[in-house]
Amino acid sequence: YDFAIFTLSSGLADKTFVFTQGVPATTWNVQHNLQKFPSITVIDTGNTVVTGEYTYIDNNNVTLTFSAGFAGKAYLN
Repeated sequence: YDFAIFTLSSGLADKTFVFTQGVPATTWNVQHNLQKFPSITVIDTGNTVVTGEYTYIDNNNVTLTFSAGFAGKAYLN
């Protein structure tokens, strides 16, 4: 048997953005400029995943709101 392996690629890598919130806050305003509505993962300074409410303003901006203020990072992709 002859088998052929094909790899399909669009040639475009997915865009990602990391936002750092250095000062504890309950609301984070993130301008990511990804031209899309990205998925979001937020971690605090102890590397614990934090859940909150995400409001997409447009395809370049999102507001993250939490029940308590903290510093950390938001990973958007």
